[in-house]
Amino acid sequence: MLIPTVPVKEFKKFGFKKCVGEYGKSECYYLCVARGTKMLFVSNKYFDVNAWRDDDPRIHKKPNCRYRDKRTYLDIIYELIKAGMLKSKFDKESTKC
Repeated sequence: MLIPTVPVKEFKKFGFKKCVGEYGKSECYYLCVARGTKMLFVSNKYFDVNAWRDDDPRIHKKPNCRYRDKRTYLDIIYELIKAGMLKSKFDKESTKC
């Protein structure tokens, strides 16, 4: 499981957009990825990858999808980890007995 290591607003730098409705009030952000039709979802304590559905209540009617972007959701996750914005919940330091 991946968790954010920075405040969720920092994800705007990677193109994440604030969710609508109650999710937006809770400081949740999303990024739609056209290649593979995935949606990356992040809050201050949680990161997840979901199938992108047009009727998802978290996203806008016209989400900020980057159709010309050649990256997949895995490429973007790799960049977020490399930038120090995500880490594994099960990293070596947190799993010591």
